[in-house]
Amino acid sequence: MDKLERIDKINKGIQLLLSNNQDIISLISIGSFSQNSIDQFSDIDLYLFTNNPKKYLDNTNRSWIDPLGKILSIRIFKDLQEGVDKNKVVLENGLMYDLTIIDIKKIKLISYYLKLKDIGLVWLLPKFLKKGIEKSILKFYETIKRGYKVHVDKINLKDILERTITFSRMISPDKKIDEKLFFRHYNFFWQSCYTASIKLIRKDFYFTILTYDNYIKKELIRMIEWEAMLREKSTDVFYCSLKIYDWSREETCDDLYGTLLSDNIENMQKSLIKTAELYQKFSTLVANEYNFSLNKEFENFVIDFIKNVAIPEALNNKEILSENI
Repeated sequence: MDKLERIDKINKGIQLLLSNNQDIISLISIGSFSQNSIDQFSDIDLYLFTNNPKKYLDNTNRSWIDPLGKILSIRIFKDLQEGVDKNKVVLENGLMYDLTIIDIKKIKLISYYLKLKDIGLVWLLPKFLKKGIEKSILKFYETIKRGYKVHVDKINLKDILERTITFSRMISPDKKIDEKLFFRHYNFFWQSCYTASIKLIRKDFYFTILTYDNYIKKELIRMIEWEAMLREKSTDVFYCSLKIYDWSREETCDDLYGTLLSDNIENMQKSLIKTAELYQKFSTLVANEYNFSLNKEFENFVIDFIKNVAIPEALNNKEILSENI
């Protein structure tokens, strides 16, 4: 199936979905499909707005989705990062639909809030409600800010979306990094790196991968994101390193390959060193920008520990294992 055939098949499926489910009030697509830039591996990201969300989150009822094609797999879950309910479907032809199900009441609440904002009466809302709505608006903005396509709109959703974008750009938090935030993440990285090395000495390599390596990599990416936004304030860093080859330097992407944990304890310890050294590079760039004083003593302690204690320990264990064999 080439690109044009794929797009045509998706569009026909969406039209059948809409004609068979009249309780879909609005439907938009985001991501590559909305921008006509899909390839053979792209999934289809759809936001489905309805007054009957339970219908689309019922794992026992799949009749509503039959127009899309034969289902191979379906997964219903709460996306904690976006704070929304999702229904992810894989079809027999390989197409994967990532459906976000939105109760139309939430959109009406956002619309009501924006109207109050326009006439200067938002102060009438309780603080907790105002804060909650603004948080929802900002999360929604992160989803649609890169572009979207409207497939059906029975409530003038496009106007609400555009007002959401305008409002979010006005209240988006300043990207400046304060000292408390910086060191909370900085200290977490170095302590996690030290703990990971100790866990590897104890041969808890899988626990290290699932837990501490996850912590470390997230903190490394966070620092790379901060540095990228310092170089160019308008940089769109997506999230969790998504599309890093678009927003970061090419050499950074190459360096990240060396941080991946390998096939034995010794090489895992060496990858920790590469991760730590890469983190040093980017944390220094960010710290210099804000005149933060880094804890070089602890940085050197961690790296020296891995080089002079952890790696020799791994080599010693390897020799003992060879002798026993």
